[in-house]
Amino acid sequence: MKRSSLLVGASVATVALAPHLAGQDLAKTRQTAIVTAASRLAPAVVSVNVLRRERQLPQDPFDLFFMPRGSEQVVEGYGSGFIISPDGVVITNQHVTQGAEQIVVTTREGRDFAAKILGEDPLTDIAVLKVDGSGLPTAPLGKSTDLLIGEWVVAVGNPFAYLLGNTEPTVTAGVVSAVGRNLLPSQGQSGIYVGMIQTDAPINPGNSGGPLANAVGEVVGVNSSIFTSSGGSVGIGFAIPIERALRVADELRRFGKVRRAWVGLDVAGAEDLRGWKRAAPPAGPASRRATCS
Repeated sequence: MKRSSLLVGASVATVALAPHLAGQDLAKTRQTAIVTAASRLAPAVVSVNVLRRERQLPQDPFDLFFMPRGSEQVVEGYGSGFIISPDGVVITNQHVTQGAEQIVVTTREGRDFAAKILGEDPLTDIAVLKVDGSGLPTAPLGKSTDLLIGEWVVAVGNPFAYLLGNTEPTVTAGVVSAVGRNLLPSQGQSGIYVGMIQTDAPINPGNSGGPLANAVGEVVGVNSSIFTSSGGSVGIGFAIPIERALRVADELRRFGKVRRAWVGLDVAGAEDLRGWKRAAPPAGPASRRATCS
């Protein structure tokens, strides 16, 4: 009789603990590699907010009479970037900073920093910014040379700037769809987009310049362009390999420009472009950047 009572008591205790143990198991399953990667990378991701002047074009026949010749307007632009050194060096896209008269970098915590351009390179679409800061969180840097087609990646950035309500970066997940993609520039783009990483992680206007990271939270690329018929993500996005971005950024920091020795289509400081053939333009509307302008 005594033994039976002990067995019943043990069974009751096990039943009482079961919900608690189930909750612990569920909490563990929620902590996926994507969650870990996002939490590791997000503190170093920033918004890049730009003011530029653009020539104002007539919108209707009446504007031809009333608009002053050479009229200009101030236009707001937005993009993303990531911090690579504790003293405030930021990598972003050149098409985000192009023509900027004023740049403000906003951190995840909502701190605003006036930024200056250390250098821009339209050919590779990389720009380097500097803010006055110390002890800033930096993005873990990885490599793109060993990426596997089909492996998980995350894109972190600030699509549509403050329309989403706060400065918390947006995280999207997908896979590496392909590597080594060569894109045909369009709509007046000056960049040469070769050897790109293709991903189906959603990239939208405002993500430009933000990091593409592997499943351990290491930056493997700089999100730069998309194919789209709507202006938003259709699951075909592209990132500049991190090795190229860092080489260009280093030259921009040291010299303010990228030094190149041209041999046909070769570009010193980028991938070897000999024998490169431009990709055929996609069917339907031309490719558009995930631009912030």
